[in-house]
Amino acid sequence: MSNNHYQSLGVTLTSSPEEIRFAYRNLARIHHPDKHEGRTSAQMLAINEAWRVLSDPVLRYQYDASLRLRLDDERDAATAQTQERLRSIVDDVRGQRFTPAKFPWRFVLGIVGTATVAILVLGAFSNPGEVTPIDNVIRVGSCVNVDDVRLEAWEVECAGVHDGVVEQMVPFDSDCPYGSVAYRDRQGMGQACVVPA
Repeated sequence: MSNNHYQSLGVTLTSSPEEIRFAYRNLARIHHPDKHEGRTSAQMLAINEAWRVLSDPVLRYQYDASLRLRLDDERDAATAQTQERLRSIVDDVRGQRFTPAKFPWRFVLGIVGTATVAILVLGAFSNPGEVTPIDNVIRVGSCVNVDDVRLEAWEVECAGVHDGVVEQMVPFDSDCPYGSVAYRDRQGMGQACVVPA
């Protein structure tokens, strides 16, 4: 048996009287007692009652009003039940004590320690890098020869004979620290403070 008369006939609240009449006639043909050896089924009784109410405009209006109230009550009951469930969940959550997530310090320190040991071991057992080729760009630590007449310096190999090592690079208007002599870089990058070899 259906929940309401509209469901009994298989129509909606917005169905026209013609649609309701068409649905009633189709269902009456299917469930008529003559097709079921004279037995009146419960479905046929529900179909007839639905037709009686929905075919009369006044009865249909009253039925629609009561149906809307019933649907509103059911919706309110479902809403109240949902709110009660939510309240219960919130109460459960409030009763629990939450602790912030902990940072995995041991794991991070283990990674850092392992990486440090690996770098030290690789550094101890690896061959020193190749000698940097001469590119005529003077840097700190470059070996240079100097021209005392022009006061210029140029890069040479440190394995060979050289006049000194660059301790610092300074602009043209700056002085070199004590113990080093200022020579102009041939590339015009500034002054090389050379410590004699």
